Amino acid sequence: MALGGAGVVAQWSHPPGTPARAELTWHGDQEVGPSLDAAQADLEAIGDEVDRLSVLARGALAALTADDQEPFSVALGEGGDTARAIAAASSALRADLVALPGDLATDQISHGSDVRARRAAILAALDSTSGLARSWASLTVGSLAASDLISLLTSHDVTVAAAASEGRSAEYPAALATLARAVAKLDDAADIRDRLANTTDVDTLDQWISRNRRYDEALIALYSALRDSGGLVNDAVRDAFREEGAARAILPPDTRGLVVIVAEIGRGGLNQAVIAIGQARGRLNLALEALTPAGGGST
Repeated sequence: MALGGAGVVAQWSHPPGTPARAELTWHGDQEVGPSLDAAQADLEAIGDEVDRLSVLARGALAALTADDQEPFSVALGEGGDTARAIAAASSALRADLVALPGDLATDQISHGSDVRARRAAILAALDSTSGLARSWASLTVGSLAASDLISLLTSHDVTVAAAASEGRSAEYPAALATLARAVAKLDDAADIRDRLANTTDVDTLDQWISRNRRYDEALIALYSALRDSGGLVNDAVRDAFREEGAARAILPPDTRGLVVIVAEIGRGGLNQAVIAIGQARGRLNLALEALTPAGGGST
């Protein structure tokens, strides 16, 4: 009787679902194993897509900083498609995993701890992708704002140059109409500046807009005075000409200021989005490395 009692105690000290009683869960583990292998393969494919998204994010930011609009637009479009594909694949994989045994207390009787831990690990790895759509949305919004800003400021300069050419040809009404379009572009840039001010250092942008606005106003005053005087030089023209010279002297000498502006916008959100995507990829890599090799749960 003592020996028999010891046997009963020994049997119950190794309940089903533990490595010591693997034979009791062998059948259930064999059924679930192939599904977990497929899930891990799907997770690895999602990891490849996250890696691709990280590359696209860095490429979009680099193209924006270089004011290279075509690759910027391509990277942004491909990134949006990739982010949506990751979200869809992650949602589908999570649904498949939730449908597998592992959450209920009774699952411990029919499925081993290794199999249940592998399922839980894949589910936990999927959490790494949960914030990617939000990170890409942040990158997209910030990038588009920066792209629009650069386009407006560049277009403004081109438009002012066209007005100056008309002014030199004594086409003062035409020059004033062209300057009105330039002012409208600067106003649109100022609107973007107001939206960015909550998250970005806009000091350089403020200086850029302020100096260009002063020059626009000086040029408008000069061409208005010349128009009113019929092209003759009078006191009003002389005063306007002095102000035009002073305003022109403090204009940015080249486009290097735009690069600084873009860098400041990047610090306001774009770089953080790129970092968040890279961190998600790192967490997913670590989770994949920790998982049992595919096929290990079905043998």
